[in-house]
Order: sequence, then structure tokens, then C-alpha cells
Amino acid sequence: MSAAMEAIAATRDDVLGCYRYLLGREPESDAVVQRHLSRGLTASELRQSFLRSAEFRSRSAPPPAPPMPLAPAPIEVESEATEDELAAMLARTGAYWARIGGEAPHWSVLTQDRFRPGRIAGNEAAFHATGEVDRALVRDLLARHGLEPAGLPRLMEFGCGVGRATLALARDFAGVTACDISPAHLALARRAAAARGVSNIAFARTSAARPMPGGHWNLWYSRLVLQHNPPPIIAWLLRVAFRRLAPGGIAIFQVPTHCVGYRFRIADYLAREGEPGMEMHLLPQAAIFALAAEAGLRVLEVREDTHLVSGNPAAWLSNLFVLRRPG
Repeated sequence: MSAAMEAIAATRDDVLGCYRYLLGREPESDAVVQRHLSRGLTASELRQSFLRSAEFRSRSAPPPAPPMPLAPAPIEVESEATEDELAAMLARTGAYWARIGGEAPHWSVLTQDRFRPGRIAGNEAAFHATGEVDRALVRDLLARHGLEPAGLPRLMEFGCGVGRATLALARDFAGVTACDISPAHLALARRAAAARGVSNIAFARTSAARPMPGGHWNLWYSRLVLQHNPPPIIAWLLRVAFRRLAPGGIAIFQVPTHCVGYRFRIADYLAREGEPGMEMHLLPQAAIFALAAEAGLRVLEVREDTHLVSGNPAAWLSNLFVLRRPG
């Protein structure tokens, strides 16, 4: 890096990059990002401050793995299922989230030890503060395409959990509909909204018969959610979401799109015995692009965000998609 580049003041992307690639996590809140920026450091000074931090020095992980090759080996993924198969898969995943939503609701959303039931009381404020990261992400993505929340009054958040991002997003959008498959999650989300006096959110439960409430949306948002569903469920949900986008509507969502050695066969999945756990799945980019074309959507952006799902970028690939319906 040249001396001129080293002297450039650190940007928001520099701060986010330090958190994601040096600490392996998202910043606690947008306020934390702003605090780093207010220090007036250059990009080099910012990087050095992270490298000298106790958190970075305490990490004992091996050196980062090389990125996934541009042409990884193909994987076998069945993503189209019958109604009965979809219902059976949704029942399986729904059973897990109904249980874990009651046992460890905050940890099931962000799997960090500080958010486990025994520790959440002292960390609940920090948990909800992470919603500001989602709020800033949405705001910045929209701005990059000449849009702002005021022009997209109806927001649907799919997989709202306990309202972590919902409450933050509700500050920017006139009306928010948030849905989740876990009754316990929804109960806590409603309680959090009421405690804060937030009245522009409608909560709804996801089911096989009604994956999302009726109507059309100006913005459909989902992050750290779709990956916990089998590929046919991901495809089904995206098809419904895309169909409900109003003219000019935007879909912003994250989903893993490749994993080395991954395979999904519907018959094998439904034949599994035992209680389900927190599953990790994917939907290949080709399937997502096909669904977008089927719905008449235009691809605005596809960004890599593998750090959200794995510290091993050689094995996993995750993407953030930004799609738009013309009009």
C-alpha cells in the first residue's frame, strides 16, 4: 500500500472490514462504528488498533483459509418439492425453532455465549443494539441505488426472531410487518416493541398455509434466517416473497449459495430420525437467479458475506442479494 493510501482517513467500510475480517464478527452497533470513525485515524492506524486489541490477540484461530476457488466442484441440491414434502420439511424445522425459541430465544438468533439464557439479563441491551447494523445496512444499500426508506413505506421482515433488527428498522419505515416461525420469539418481540412504545409493527406467525401475511411489500428483508431452512423451503419462501413485491419494490436478503461437499436430497432429509437441531443449508446462485427471472426481478447487487456463516471461506460461500421489481 502506498504512503498516500496509508494517509487516507478510515471509512465506514474500513471499520466494518476490521470487525469482519480481523475479529470475525459484526460490530455491536452503529454507534460503535461511529465511535471508531470519530477518532480520526487513517486506514492503517485503524487496522493497527484492531491488531493490537485484546480481542484480536486472544483469538487462537489458525490463519484464515484461502477463498473458495472461482469454479468449485458442483454439488447436488434438490430445491423443488411437492406441497406435502414442503409441509413435512416445515414441520421439522418449525418444531426445532418452537423449542429453541422457548429455551434460548436470544442465543438462537445470535449464537454468542453472552446471549445465552444465563447471561442475557446483563447483555440484552447489547443484543438489541446489534439491530442498528441491519438498519445501517439497509439504509446504505438503498442509498447506493438512489432510494430511501421514506419512498418504501411497507417493509416485510422475514424471520424477525425476538425483534432485534425489527425495532431498529421500524425507526425508518412507516409500516413494518415482521413474521417468524417461533411463537416464543414472537411473544418476546411483541413485548420488546410494547416496552419501547413502538406501534408501527405488525407481527405474524409463519406457517405452511401462510408463510407471510397477504398484501404487497415495498421492501422484503431477511438476514441470518433462510440458511436454517432446507433448499426447497428457501426456494418456496423466495418465490412467495418475490411475487409479493410491489412495482418498484426491493428484496434484500442473505443466503449461503455453496458449500464444499454439501448435498441435499429430499427423500434422505425426510427419512432422518431424531429431533432436529439448528440446521445450515444453502440455495445455489443459479436457482436464485432463476427465481428472480421467473418473477421479473432485476438483479441490482450480489455481495459476498461469507463471514456471517463461517470462518472458513474455502468451504462456504454466502451472498447478500439486492433485487428490484421494475416499475
